[in-house]
Amino acid sequence: MRERFTVEASEFSRFNPGHSAPVWWGILGLILIEASVVSGFIVVYFYLRLMAPEWPPAGVEPPPLFWPSVTVLLLLASCVTMWWGSQAILKERYRQFVAAMFSSVGLACVVLVVRWQQFDAMEVGWDDHAYGSIVWTIMGFHFIHVVSAAIGTSVVGVLGILRYFTPRRQIGVVVDTMYWNFVGLVWVPLYVVLCWVPRWL
Repeated sequence: MRERFTVEASEFSRFNPGHSAPVWWGILGLILIEASVVSGFIVVYFYLRLMAPEWPPAGVEPPPLFWPSVTVLLLLASCVTMWWGSQAILKERYRQFVAAMFSSVGLACVVLVVRWQQFDAMEVGWDDHAYGSIVWTIMGFHFIHVVSAAIGTSVVGVLGILRYFTPRRQIGVVVDTMYWNFVGLVWVPLYVVLCWVPRWL
């Protein structure tokens, strides 16, 4: 009989902030799944681009550069504030931690407001043609992820107010920061594809 691959998890600790915590592997798995979805969107975008006689279709302008560029800067800044918060919890600086978490949430809320205005100002509908469908899908997918990251980090911030987290019990902060960084950084390639590729190709 073939030997099965197993993982000895009896010594894993829920307090370990690193690789020995099962939830660390869980969030890593989630990030890998989401990254594969994003990669799929990018592949579909380029496939549609290659099949289309004109991209974007005649009379449709590529998304404007200014506000999407602002959202890139805001999301990168939020990754910095998340790092600042994760360092604060190591030193039990709860005020700094809470300020960092809600600063990140505030930046995300600004991104959501800007993105909503972009949706409202878009020249194409999601059901107009393939170009409209893929642009709306990519932007909407990321919008939902920013919403989920903001909600999760708000909960982490509230727990910070209650002083739930400590240098020993910080795995919640670690995995929240991992997910937040993914959501923030994944917008960079999507921004390039949506805003610059139609101008370059």
